Amino acid sequence: MRRAVPTKLRSLRRYCVQMNDAPGANRHDPDPASPRAATAWAVAGLAAVVAFGAYLRFVSQGPLGIDEWWHGVAGVTRGSVPFAIAAFMAEVGSGIGAAVCAAIAAALFFALRFPRAGATVMTAMLFGVVSSQLLKQLVARPRPWDQLYGSSGYSYPSGHTMGAAALVVSLALVVRYSGWVTRRQAVWVNLAAVGWIVLMAWSRTALHVHWLSDTVAGAIVGATAALISFAMWQPQRAAAQANVGGSL
Repeated sequence: MRRAVPTKLRSLRRYCVQMNDAPGANRHDPDPASPRAATAWAVAGLAAVVAFGAYLRFVSQGPLGIDEWWHGVAGVTRGSVPFAIAAFMAEVGSGIGAAVCAAIAAALFFALRFPRAGATVMTAMLFGVVSSQLLKQLVARPRPWDQLYGSSGYSYPSGHTMGAAALVVSLALVVRYSGWVTRRQAVWVNLAAVGWIVLMAWSRTALHVHWLSDTVAGAIVGATAALISFAMWQPQRAAAQANVGGSL
């Protein structure tokens, strides 16, 4: 049993290296400029988040029309299956839950000797948490008045949605741009990342602990943190060295 885990890790690392060296027809080779373009859009989105935060702080902290509409549509009933799912997501996406998920992902990358990938995930979460908490304190938007699940602190932006976006977007970027997946697998990676963010955002609004605009802002902050972290560590540039030094 003691030798089984290291053996599996070596096998997984060997698969990643083989995929990186595979012919272009068998793996996903995205345009290297795509992350840079996405980062520019994400920064623009972050500027919009800050601008809307300023509106909330100095003009009106109340919900928008779409916030009120979605608040009525997305609500769940205590004791129902949707409520149980939303409550589960609340625990998974909590500060401890998000930290544990990020630590597990980073530890796996470090164990596989891909330290840049692990650093990308951890840095994304760190950037996201700092940015989210700073905005919360500056904007000071109250939470909805009819919460269905215990939650404290300010509402804008959603920290749970931010954490979900920072984690899965950083993971998706590392996996997609390191040549470890095929084109078809890359599509599923994207869909899984988007699905997780949407599920987390829904859960926060379903429990009436956030407005819809809070979750949209949180997703933008988390995705921006992931893109900046990815650009900082640039693990895809070290992919060519994976079979000799394991520096990814």
